[in-house]
Parts: sequence; C-alpha cells; structure tokens
Amino acid sequence: MNHYQEAPQASQESTLAILREGYRYIGSQCDRLETDVFRSRLMLKNTLFIRGESSARLFYDKERLTRSQAAPKRLQKTLFGVGGVQGLEGESHRERKALFLSFMSQERITRLVHLVEETWQKRMPYWQAQPSVVLQDEFHWILCRAACDWCGIAVSDENIPGLAHNLALMIEGGGKVGPKHWKARRARRLTEEALVQLIDEYRHQHERLDPSLPLPAFATLRDHKGLRLPSRIVAVELLNLIRPIMAIARYMVFTALAIHENPDCAEKLRGEDNHVFRHYFIEEVRRFYPFFPFLIARVRHDFVWHGYKFHKGWQVILDLYGTNHDAKRWKNPDQFLPDRFQQESNDYHRFAMVPQGGGSYEYHRCPGEWITLSLLEMTIQVLTRKITYNVPPQDMSVNLTTIPTQPYSGFIIDSPSQLDSIT
Repeated sequence: MNHYQEAPQASQESTLAILREGYRYIGSQCDRLETDVFRSRLMLKNTLFIRGESSARLFYDKERLTRSQAAPKRLQKTLFGVGGVQGLEGESHRERKALFLSFMSQERITRLVHLVEETWQKRMPYWQAQPSVVLQDEFHWILCRAACDWCGIAVSDENIPGLAHNLALMIEGGGKVGPKHWKARRARRLTEEALVQLIDEYRHQHERLDPSLPLPAFATLRDHKGLRLPSRIVAVELLNLIRPIMAIARYMVFTALAIHENPDCAEKLRGEDNHVFRHYFIEEVRRFYPFFPFLIARVRHDFVWHGYKFHKGWQVILDLYGTNHDAKRWKNPDQFLPDRFQQESNDYHRFAMVPQGGGSYEYHRCPGEWITLSLLEMTIQVLTRKITYNVPPQDMSVNLTTIPTQPYSGFIIDSPSQLDSIT
C-alpha cells in the first residue's frame, strides 16, 4: 500500500502564468490550493513548486536534491554562463567553489566596500553637475567599476557604461523569452569575448598581478587533471563574481526607497548609536523587497516528503519571495517593519529568511550575501549621514509582475550635496 500522494496540480503548464503574474505566482497557487507544495510544468518539464521555511530546509537537503545542471539552458546562456561553478559536481565543484569562497574573506569584502566607497566619492562631482541622476543606473556604474578593480580586470572608465549595460541585460533578460532573452544572450557573448581577450593578454604578459586577485587566481588555476581552465571558462567565472555584485544595485535602490518611504526609520538611521537598528533595517529591506524570485534544483531519487511523492529527475522550484512573505511565518508580511527582527533568533537566517537563498553559511548559503550586507551597511551610511539630496515627484511603484523588478523610475534624485567624505 502506498503511503503517499501526488502533490496537488495547479495547472498543466505554468510558464505563461509565471510570466504574467511574476513574483506572486507560486504563493498565490499555494494559497489557492492550501498547500506549500504543488505540481505543474515549467518550460514543459515536470516541476514541483515549494514555499516556506520547511520547504527551504528540504531544498538544501543535498541527499535528496541537487542544484547541479538544474538551471535551464536559457539561464546558462544568459545569467550563469556555460561551464561555470553552478554546473559542476563532485571534486571539481568543491575545488572551484573553494576558490570562490576564498574571495569572501572579511579582508577581501572590506577591500571591495572600500573600492565602492572610493568610486562613489569620485562619482560625486558628476552627480552634482547633473540636473538629476537615476540611482539604479549610477549604482550599476559604481558597482561595475569597483568590481572590475576588485577582480584585477583592467577596464577604462570609458568602457564601464557598455560593460555595465551588458551585465544589466544579462540580469534583466536571463529568464525572459523573445527579444529580451536574445539581447541578454548577445550581451553575454560580447562580454565573454571581451574578457577572454583580457585574460589571454594577461596570460602572455610578463607583469604579474597580485595572485590573490580573482583574475590571476582563475587564470592560473589548474583542474584535478592539472590542466589550466580555458580562457572562456575563466571569463564565465569572473562574470560569476562581477554580475552578482552589480545586481546588488537593486538592493541599494530599494534601500534608498525604504529610507524615503519610512521617515521614522530614516531618523533612527541618522542617529549616532544605530548599529542594531541598522541591522534590522537591512534585513527588512532584504525580506520585504523582491530580488531573485526563486531557485531551481533536481530530485536525485524518488522520495516522499510530507506525504507527497518527489519523482527522480523532476525540477523543484523554491519560492524565495513567497517564503519571505509567508503569512504562516511572518506577521504582517506585506508591511515594512524592521523591528520585527527584535523578536527573531539567529535561526531565521537559515531557512525562513531566504532573499538570496537559504541554508547554513558553512555549506549552502549564497556567499554573496556577505557582500550584500556590507554594501547595504555602507549605502545607509552614505545616504543618511554623508550626502543630502531631493527626491522629486516620480513613479516609484514596484511592479511584481516584472522579474527582476525595481522602482519604475529607477529612483531619481536631484540637488545632491556632500556633507562628509564618503570614504
């Protein structure tokens, strides 16, 4: 006798519904079906959609699910690149990921934050010379410039706008269909080609860079067979560092939006002794506002979870936005309430708070989260204590049917004035 059932079925195919409903699709289906697990198909593949804290714990059970080769080809061709760490397994994955984690030391993160501060400081005269600036575009420029310097990639200021534009196309068009997807693929190809040229030049020059920088570290890395990585794979992995850093521009803009729309919070952030509240505020920005919508894994072997059958080879989609807004876990989830974190234990970091993924910091949690926290800390300091600016009338609505989303205007400011050095 079977002691399981198939998960409730939401529809035969969910692709168009996700494109239509965006971030709220999975959560709305879970609410309608009164379940945190349902089945459908995504891009014609059998898929189980899951939401909530216990579902996030399952998602990171490496004995049952694997992230390797789970990303659809269209994401590999745009967002992640082909041949990068996300598609590896076993010893190759461990070695490559260990190199990535070596760049996440506190010393390296501090260096990146300092470079962002320096770049922002140098950009201020441009801001002050303009009638207005769009923070989304400016943060893309600043983070792209700083990330290239942090990696040891020699790119002139004149070429930063083009690189930042192509990276933005990869982020914005990765999961799209039609023209936006093809623009993202073209942007990926052009960017990889430009980086391959720089990598080949580095490999043939006599002058060496600091070997701890990502470019020389990947360029000299040898796999388990003793072979150097092809230049194209080095380019893919460098983009796997630069692209996520530039994606933090969205969180920086959402931080500016939260400061603007919550004046009481802004006043607290301007205070001298505000470290604890600043931490709560950053966590609420990351919980409340939409970032990446979901993650994808594959079922390793048949198993039963909470009475539902998980079939070998099926896709599993973890709803990040829905988990961060799960009314069973978060009181008043659609209100911006930083003080909610006064009541939270450290365990919320693992599987209830999953803005960039879940799991423990030692094993699965996105290492880029450490950089995000540090950059948002710096962003708050600059926006509340080191510069002043006006926020003119504009459409700052956040459309949850668009993935990834941002304030419609990109958040426009004018009349910036500097109170103190950013660095």
